[in-house]
Amino acid sequence: MVPSRDAGKGSDSRPEDSQMIAAELRGSDKPSLNEALGWIGSRVDDIYGANVGRLEDVWIDPGTGAPRWLLVKEGRFGGRTTLIPFEDATAGAGHVWVPYEREIVRQAPEIEPGAPLTHHVEASLRS
Repeated sequence: MVPSRDAGKGSDSRPEDSQMIAAELRGSDKPSLNEALGWIGSRVDDIYGANVGRLEDVWIDPGTGAPRWLLVKEGRFGGRTTLIPFEDATAGAGHVWVPYEREIVRQAPEIEPGAPLTHHVEASLRS
């Protein structure tokens, strides 16, 4: 599957739990684009603190200029890249946390850095 609102599928967690945890970690203010760009190079950890990969880039919404997706390179040595929704991420002390389990992220479709984000690709990421 893909990082999505139903990240708890197949486990005891519910989608609402991930949303509440993300909101609690993030606080009421969403990070700005400049703040998100400062996260590039940070370690990305899952909801339990397990390493998912490194943040390679922040993809923005072309209509609003707001951060929309985090491009994450999995593993340490030439792993694949995938996108994780920005809206659910929070960061601090050189880490970015996402409210998904590592296995959910690893099941997400591979994305080539620099590839265009089509509506079809975005829909598959959210499903």
